[in-house]
Amino acid sequence: MFFINRVLSFKIYDSYSLKDKRSTVKSLIKRIHNRYNVSIAEVGEQDMLNVSKIGIAITSSSQLIAQQTLDAVIEEIEARYEIEIFDIQEH
Repeated sequence: MFFINRVLSFKIYDSYSLKDKRSTVKSLIKRIHNRYNVSIAEVGEQDMLNVSKIGIAITSSSQLIAQQTLDAVIEEIEARYEIEIFDIQEH
């Protein structure tokens, strides 16, 4: 079994209040979890107006599949949402 996790820090462009931010982050988390079946949660910066930090984790019998899945998740987040990822940490 292989376990890979990443922490993404990103700026949300269409966020003018904490309500806007939470709406965007909840939508992102729900969509990514349902589509890719990964563990995902907001892990930091909860009180920042337009910055967020989410953790994504996956377990797989193949390291290649786990890596490809996380790469696809990051690509979809960047393409679908008005955000800018400025830091990716792999643990």
